[in-house]
Amino acid sequence: MAAARARGLALVAATALLAPVAGGAQVTLTLAGAPSVFPAPTAADYNAGLVLNPAGITLTVDVVGGSNTRRTTIVAVRATSPTLGGGKPVADLEWRRADLAVWNPMTTGDVTIQQRRVRRNIRNDPWSNTVFFRVRLGWTTDPPATYGTNLVFTLTVTTP
Repeated sequence: MAAARARGLALVAATALLAPVAGGAQVTLTLAGAPSVFPAPTAADYNAGLVLNPAGITLTVDVVGGSNTRRTTIVAVRATSPTLGGGKPVADLEWRRADLAVWNPMTTGDVTIQQRRVRRNIRNDPWSNTVFFRVRLGWTTDPPATYGTNLVFTLTVTTP
């Protein structure tokens, strides 16, 4: 069996975002667990075709102050580069929510992670979820290197 090639992958993300909304409220998006750094892949990871980052990034959305008007909160994610470096496509980086089993390829366009209707201190306030990441690996397609990208998490808030 061939030895695994040493490499790392770091995902960098913002730690908080404030979105002012009608009624004098602000909605915050806080991220915990960033940056997300993958362990060096092992031969078993290459044989499996992927390496998983077991930690994930936890996001929390919270309405701060203002009225308890109904709002819809939407959290999206995107990469800032079409590659992870070395010609490795950003789509080889996949993400999934902790409460879902489906993996999604990363893109450079905003993709909704989750959407929830909220009312301050009444419904889904605050709410959170964790996003896990994995990277597809190939013995012949991924030369030794350090791969990485910046991620942008976006909070959008709408009111009826």
